[in-house]
Amino acid sequence: MKVHGVAVILGMVILHVVDTQDGHWPVHTVCNSNKISVKYRSCDPLQDIGFTLQSSCSQIWTKPIAIKVTLPLRKSIDECYVSMDLTFLGDLILHHDEPLCLPDFPRFTFCGSKKGEMISVETSLNTLKLHLKGLYNLMVYGINQDGFQIVCVNATLEFH
Repeated sequence: MKVHGVAVILGMVILHVVDTQDGHWPVHTVCNSNKISVKYRSCDPLQDIGFTLQSSCSQIWTKPIAIKVTLPLRKSIDECYVSMDLTFLGDLILHHDEPLCLPDFPRFTFCGSKKGEMISVETSLNTLKLHLKGLYNLMVYGINQDGFQIVCVNATLEFH
């Protein structure tokens, strides 16, 4: 009987914590300088992700941008496809779809990872060639071979 009481109390605490999050993950700040501010939030209701910029914010126009993304897998990924939308003032300015893992062409070490594994992806992007101004919104979706959402991120990039 005592075990059931503890389970009920624990359940109420967990429900209270979930309720106070208002159904959203926290906004994470990746970079905040006088030139750029980058923030993101996981749009997956069941999973937050870790994203870090391993370069200095002030160097994004002069050096390659090193990034790292970490997340636990809720489903295996034999195939993985990513879709990105970049908007400015609500208008779509860039859409990009790309296969990351294909059956006979695993481009990344996480291809073939199984449910429950923690994957970490480190890569670099070219320096920013344009000196942008304003607030941009970046949506990134990743799905596996079964159409299951592996990752969903909503990021804001503000260039000062």
